[in-house]
Amino acid sequence: MYLVINRRTFAVAVLFLAVLTGTAFAQSTARIRGVVSDESGGVLPGVTVTVATPDGRPLAVVTTDAVGVYATPVPAGRVRVTFALEGFASVTGDVEVRSGIDTDVPARLALAPQSETVVVQGDVRETPAAPSTPPPPIVPVEPHDRDSVCGPAKPAAAPESLGVVQALRYKSGPELYATDDEVTIDGGTLTGLSVGQNVVARRTYRVSGDPDGVKGEHTAGVLQIVGATDRNAVAVVVYACDEIRRGDRLASFAPEPLRAPDPEGMPAYRDAAKILFADSGQLVGAPHRFLVIDRGRTEDVRAGQRLTLFRRSRRDRRAPIVIGDAVVVAVRDDSATIRVERAIDVIEPGDWAAPQR
Repeated sequence: MYLVINRRTFAVAVLFLAVLTGTAFAQSTARIRGVVSDESGGVLPGVTVTVATPDGRPLAVVTTDAVGVYATPVPAGRVRVTFALEGFASVTGDVEVRSGIDTDVPARLALAPQSETVVVQGDVRETPAAPSTPPPPIVPVEPHDRDSVCGPAKPAAAPESLGVVQALRYKSGPELYATDDEVTIDGGTLTGLSVGQNVVARRTYRVSGDPDGVKGEHTAGVLQIVGATDRNAVAVVVYACDEIRRGDRLASFAPEPLRAPDPEGMPAYRDAAKILFADSGQLVGAPHRFLVIDRGRTEDVRAGQRLTLFRRSRRDRRAPIVIGDAVVVAVRDDSATIRVERAIDVIEPGDWAAPQR
């Protein structure tokens, strides 16, 4: 007796078998991932991660990337994971991997005076998504005046750039980053970054309503470098002035200390600075908003100095019309950032700021 199968029936059977096989394979596979660091918490690139069966049969071999992260698919079940890097003691651990779940397997390698293997056993945290590794330790930032950091400024002719903000460290997501977010940086020790260093995230913007295309510089927040290689780094957002964006460039962190403003005095109208522009997205000055003036350190402007805001009368140019008060919060060589303390009228670019003597 012979079973007759036509070509169409055979093709359908093969396709059905392939679907069943693929489904079974997908259900029996999972993935392990994690970050490898040294005893100080610094990330380790180039670590060889070997995954094998408990009896030693190899399943996968991967290498950690520039920020110490690795990931690889593995069959569900019990596997043995080994981490090895020249100059460090190898670490091996047995892990139970569940089907369809990302298993977070971090490792910390210690320096070894001689080649040796350390076998460790421990609980493995399992998460259905990205690894929930503990946040890197942050060195406390000394008290400072946040207004001296978060206000707008006049850009330098060649703006400083120590690196560029790229993305969230462990997962894809929004391109806006807030306090405690870990982000990757395009830039490293070769561009001037180092672990423990505080930096600010800045971007330029076109001043609203200015027909000449004048640009301002906005500081979005403060970050701390927690891992760095030659060309890449990882940073944690210490705090955000509003939101830090992908593409923001990093610059030196140079805040002003907390201080009380100078006592009130008499305005020197003849020695007034001109108001240039407001912060990003702001057209006018109001209490607690920031403005940029065209005088700075070279004209003896200093942080904490009080200013009287005014405009000149059209009828009598010598008669000032007072419209508010402000305090200098940050100073550059040829400009300064001021915070409006009191506003009697609308304060706009083209108005004046007289130092109080």
